[in-house]
Amino acid sequence: MAWVDLNESVPDLNENVPESSQYRLITDGQEVIVNPPSVGMCFTTGHEFFEFCQLYAFKEGFEMFIKSNKLKKEYKEKGVSKSGVGKYEAKPHMMELIRLKCKKGGVKKGVGSNVTGCKMNIYGVSRDGLFTILTCDLQHNHPLNPDCSRLMVNYRCIDGTTFKRAMINDMGGVSISKNFGTHLIEKGGYENITFNNRDLRNAINVERRSSRFSAADAAGLDAYFKAQRDLHPEFYSSIQVDDDGVFTNAFWSDARSRGTCKYFGDVITFDTTFACNRYRIPFAPFIGVNHHGKSIIFAAALISHENTPSFVWVFEEFLKCMGKAPLGILTDQDKAICRAIELVFPGVRHRLCLWHMLQNASKNLGSLSDWKKIDTLIRTAIHDLIDPDEFDEAWCHVMDEYGLRGPGWMKDAYDNRRQWAPAYNRGKFWAGMSSTQRSEGMNRFFKTHVNLDCGLVLFIHNYEYCMRIKAEEEKQDNFDNIDKPAKIDVDKSVLVEYVLVKTYTSEKFAEVVKERRGLTHTNVTKTSCHGSVVLYRADEKLTSPFWRKRFKSYDVRVDKENGDLHCSCNLFEFTGILCRHIMRAMDVEDFQFVPEKYILQRWMKCVRSYESIRVSYFDPLESIRLGKAKELSQRHNYLSELAMRNDDALRLYKEAMDVVRLKMEDVVGIRKTGEKGDDLICWWDPDARNVFGRRRLRPREFGERARLRDVEPVVDENRIKTPVDKRHTGREKTKRNAPFGGKAGGNSKNKKVVTEEEVIANEELICNAFGNLPSYRARQQHANHVGGTYAENVPQSSNVHPSQSSQAHPSQLHLSQDYSQSFEFDINDWRTRL
Repeated sequence: MAWVDLNESVPDLNENVPESSQYRLITDGQEVIVNPPSVGMCFTTGHEFFEFCQLYAFKEGFEMFIKSNKLKKEYKEKGVSKSGVGKYEAKPHMMELIRLKCKKGGVKKGVGSNVTGCKMNIYGVSRDGLFTILTCDLQHNHPLNPDCSRLMVNYRCIDGTTFKRAMINDMGGVSISKNFGTHLIEKGGYENITFNNRDLRNAINVERRSSRFSAADAAGLDAYFKAQRDLHPEFYSSIQVDDDGVFTNAFWSDARSRGTCKYFGDVITFDTTFACNRYRIPFAPFIGVNHHGKSIIFAAALISHENTPSFVWVFEEFLKCMGKAPLGILTDQDKAICRAIELVFPGVRHRLCLWHMLQNASKNLGSLSDWKKIDTLIRTAIHDLIDPDEFDEAWCHVMDEYGLRGPGWMKDAYDNRRQWAPAYNRGKFWAGMSSTQRSEGMNRFFKTHVNLDCGLVLFIHNYEYCMRIKAEEEKQDNFDNIDKPAKIDVDKSVLVEYVLVKTYTSEKFAEVVKERRGLTHTNVTKTSCHGSVVLYRADEKLTSPFWRKRFKSYDVRVDKENGDLHCSCNLFEFTGILCRHIMRAMDVEDFQFVPEKYILQRWMKCVRSYESIRVSYFDPLESIRLGKAKELSQRHNYLSELAMRNDDALRLYKEAMDVVRLKMEDVVGIRKTGEKGDDLICWWDPDARNVFGRRRLRPREFGERARLRDVEPVVDENRIKTPVDKRHTGREKTKRNAPFGGKAGGNSKNKKVVTEEEVIANEELICNAFGNLPSYRARQQHANHVGGTYAENVPQSSNVHPSQSSQAHPSQLHLSQDYSQSFEFDINDWRTRL
């Protein structure tokens, strides 16, 4: 930058200026002295005049704004205006005159205003090819604060390199506060950073919103799907629009997800309770369980209207994509989903979420005076009565006892009992799932990486990142199963455990070990024999305090010749893991091998074909750019490391970079710096000139209203239209997402601790209510009889691993608990095994 004074013939502008009014800048290690503005000072362009005045204000400690300006005629003819956007926005170099004024100038309009009527101003016009200062008044009527200049809005900025790193951190799930903290530490404190936490938050939010304007959000999503199909033929996607061409629903699945469905797509969960984007379109993933017991995504959908036609379209697309229907699907109680499943998946087992059933019970019956007693009896009937006839009789008894036979929730739940009651579903394979908590857990995972105000295009990129995380987690689990076997002592005396330790993954083998430990408290007694079929009665001491010993019995059928095993607890049928009762019966029958049908390939740690398929979500052009950026980063890091070794290396680095800089600017066709660098900016920052001074953190071309005003009308009738923005409107309350009322549906963290007296009272209530059931009374009498002779019938500890203590382990199968999860399901404390 250069300027001259027309009134002075001496080129040295610092000759007669007092040293106290001169400004010193450090550029390339050299001190440069700069004068304050004065009448007659000239500049090459209006842009240089503007930047020089902003530098003066920054050093003095105040802010200026453009009070008035006038565009040059040639720019007006090109369509440039003061309200223009993008290339039509007025810039300082386009001005014929510019009047700058202190921000505290003007008339004070109310209490709290910081306007003081300051008369400070600088007025410049373009004459004879130079921009000249005509008038200049540098006097203020308010104190200046040069120490706090970096906090003023005019001088806060984010350079391009820092912003790119911030966006990378944001895509990686780093919160904005931690994102700002990393830059703060890197720069060496607040004094060396040119923006604050709020500035970074605003800039990131602008970038998130700007994605919807790049190609109109829905059309951009459609173009992205087409590019992925061209790149990967196995990528499947489909978009549905309404009669007006507006986006309504979308479905997609990549090659890896389709491969996982071939192995683990027998049982899926489907839930639509997560509204993930600015249009409040629910995100509905198809979730399953892999061989490590972890949640995996087979496909995903965006559904704008939660009605039967929308769900029918989504399920039909799933059927086209995967080529076959699942054996079972688990959903919540939405009627539209239920009707769609009946239409698209006839004959497929459809189970309702048991957790939602219990929550709906508290919502509909929680206002009754006898609700606590009803809740106790309902949960006992659900979890303790494993026979369908017993369950029906117990449920009808509760309805008769408390007058709930009429129309209502109890009657509706009883009519649909085959879709949710454990007594009717425990004999079928559900991979240990009895609720949609896997879908809700996946929703929580997505919430950490997806911003609720993002558009469709940005959402799909966040979805890609989440899929990469899941693929990497499974790869790590596969490696750990091979390289780091589970640190569990194997009891070689138990045949099932000795065989499965070599085939099952560590997570599933841990479930086998849990059942083996229960052998300490399990005994079997031979009851009858019919040919090759031998019947046993398995008696087990349940988990409870010593003074409240409880026993439960199960029927075990063993056919050694045909290799058939069955237990009335149905643990294997439900989860695919042999129960402790069958293990004890196999030990008595002296099995020499485990039948192949009881070693599920689903839980094996063998290599599967989809594991070699890379997640296909990536932009080819973006991958090329990242490859170039990686190479440049490696080169720069190596050279900068050498330059820090000694002063000679640093001097050589600077000299070489100056040469390279000038050559690259010539190749690109720009001239951002001089041969020795710019006095006012750091030449190594390509965006510095655009950032410094009056450059806004949210420039006009990124403003949402301006972008909408500047959007060209869509001419192509086949182009998909973007749905209506529904931010800040909230999701419409439905029966499924409305909050549950009453204390029974409240937060489980605030639940009351159940006392010993309440436990005894609940037991008496259950015995009085269900004691008249013949089967229930017979089982209780047998359990009491077993309690007196249990110590005599339990085998010696020679068949039990010596590392096991006498601590009891649960064996009763509670199907309100999702056995496919590694964490305990939230249940009431009183419901100990009865």
